[in-house]
Amino acid sequence: MGIGMDVAAAVRLLGTERQNPLVARRYRSVLATQHALEGGAELRWSAQPGGADAIAAVLISAVPLRVTDADGAWVEAPVGTACFLHPYRSVTLTGEATGTMMCAWVPWGALAEIESGVRAPGEVIALSTLGRGLQAFLTSLLTQPSDPTVYTDYLVERLIAEMVFSVLVEAAPRVIVEGRKGSGIDRARSLMLVRRGERDFGVAALARDMHLSVRQLQRMFAAEGSSPADELRRVRVELARELMSDADYAPLGIAEIAEHAGFADAAGMRRAFALSGLPSPRAVRRAARA
Repeated sequence: MGIGMDVAAAVRLLGTERQNPLVARRYRSVLATQHALEGGAELRWSAQPGGADAIAAVLISAVPLRVTDADGAWVEAPVGTACFLHPYRSVTLTGEATGTMMCAWVPWGALAEIESGVRAPGEVIALSTLGRGLQAFLTSLLTQPSDPTVYTDYLVERLIAEMVFSVLVEAAPRVIVEGRKGSGIDRARSLMLVRRGERDFGVAALARDMHLSVRQLQRMFAAEGSSPADELRRVRVELARELMSDADYAPLGIAEIAEHAGFADAAGMRRAFALSGLPSPRAVRRAARA
């Protein structure tokens, strides 16, 4: 991520003559938009050619929609659902009343763990707690005045991308991750990636998300010679290292990096680095800047 998304190019993917959104907010490589939608109006989302520029979107409408795929099969998308616009699948959305809709636009590359051939989650997703969180966040971005900075743009970019990813993972519990057949441990690892920046997310919270007991979760990882605590620590260390090497995070101190990477404090991050066989976070940051 990081390369700015072209607002006009993204909105043209909706295939409508009314291409100018009511509101558009760009946060580096992601985009949030709000559009007017007339009853009976059609939005024709066309499959994109493969490549690094492919864009996916999640559309949340304040009015019911009819979603028709390329074969003519259709399904209703009532209020309280989201429409997932896959970059490689054509779909037509028809407004069943006049109202508004919001879109979160994300580079397909930011959703790399979701294999492009997976049919689930399909086009229509019921809004769970995660989906409603995305809806509330988009509403805030699109309706409240803001004074963006490079730093806040970076944070919003990451947050929107991870929220969209989490909504898709939750909607497709058997999603294929990194080319492997979907399984419980793949879903657990995907949830770790989504929530690793949350300091209150631990093994117990992961077990709840998986609808397992902690003991069942530990046995699942033990079967592959690992543990959920070790893997959660690893993905947090990876996130901390990414942030340390990112110029946009250069103004942050070690304690702030620890917070954004999901550690309780800087001391916890130092212990995690040591357990991973790495030098101290300060030494890793100096090496990244060299």
